[in-house]
Amino acid sequence: MSIGKGRSSSWLWSLLILFSCARDLTDDPIPVIPFADFNVNLTLPDYQSLAYDGGTKEINSIGVRGVILYRKNASTYLAFERNCTYHPNDACATVNVHSSKLYMVDPCCGSNFGFDGKPTGGVAWRPLRQYHTDVNGFNVVITSEIIN
Repeated sequence: MSIGKGRSSSWLWSLLILFSCARDLTDDPIPVIPFADFNVNLTLPDYQSLAYDGGTKEINSIGVRGVILYRKNASTYLAFERNCTYHPNDACATVNVHSSKLYMVDPCCGSNFGFDGKPTGGVAWRPLRQYHTDVNGFNVVITSEIIN
């Protein structure tokens, strides 16, 4: 059984359209910049926003473009790199906590991320880099150890 010339060319066009609309999963990796362990003393006024579950604090002195520290609960703090995973070398690829405090957003590419670091909208397809944290009483230590 042979496919007629017209049918094979329409099949080929369909295939080309399908692949041209597929998400581009190639992108530059986020640079790795090791940093010294960073101690967050939760009793200091600078970290008052972390006194409740769902609280966040942007710490710009560590990581590639800074880190967003998120309080999941009193014993669990998550630290996410602010460098967006979509075109991370673009000058504007910086993630911020949205004004609603419900998610994180990169205004440059329009990608949104949940507080688990996973993309929830936009063009980013990789989760935010997450750094290891240790909680000891009123201190949270963020290390440059990447955990994802």
